[in-house]
Amino acid sequence: MKIYPKLNIFLNILPPLERGMHPLLSRFVLAYGELYDEMEIFEGVEKFEICGDFTCALEENLIYKAKEALKVEFDEYSGYFESLSVEVKKNIPQGAGLGGGSANAGAFLCEMARRLDLSKESLQKIAPKIGSDVSFFVNEYESANVMGCGEVVNEFVENSHYTYEIFTPKIFCHTGKVYQAFDELLKNGEIQSVMKVDFLNLSSIELLSRFSPLELNDLFAPAMRVYLELASVRDELGEGWFFSGSGSSFFRVRGLG
Repeated sequence: MKIYPKLNIFLNILPPLERGMHPLLSRFVLAYGELYDEMEIFEGVEKFEICGDFTCALEENLIYKAKEALKVEFDEYSGYFESLSVEVKKNIPQGAGLGGGSANAGAFLCEMARRLDLSKESLQKIAPKIGSDVSFFVNEYESANVMGCGEVVNEFVENSHYTYEIFTPKIFCHTGKVYQAFDELLKNGEIQSVMKVDFLNLSSIELLSRFSPLELNDLFAPAMRVYLELASVRDELGEGWFFSGSGSSFFRVRGLG
């Protein structure tokens, strides 16, 4: 199966809650194009395994965490889950604002639901425990407004379908450091956190046509504060490119403008 990354058409970050999580408003879209992972799941191995070019330990892999969450929710299938071999051809880069790990976990959950006739509601319950972007992927929407801490996902029907061109520089953006910079800029009054509810009602093309990259993504300025070279990348790419998530990927719609 092909697994496409997500892009944030806009990303509105609000001040952190007491437990440190930042509520958000965002438009997520599946980035149909030339960049995708490929996954195959085989049955009948002696011990659960994940095969692919991953840099993290097995226990930190979101596919593994998805499997563990499924075992808790559906104990009767524990033996089946442990008999799986998950092979992933990784193309979506890490630390790039594309949700590659969450996309893999979401695809795994959805495939398990198809094989075992599990409900979508059960996946929606499990997904937030694995990662903040996983809820978007288990809903299998092409475009959605995402709120809360990523667990509220409402489908947004676009007027047209688009493909995207993505450029990812060789810069690994650490999400925690970017959010820390956001908090520091907010505390110092260098940026403001204003809820952009009106953005939820605009189509993705309207958003990209009417607003600048800095207006659309509240983490763009903090990311450039942490990773100074991002500003040079922005300048080299020129007009029409936007910043996804906490970075480091830039994107544009094919054929727009």
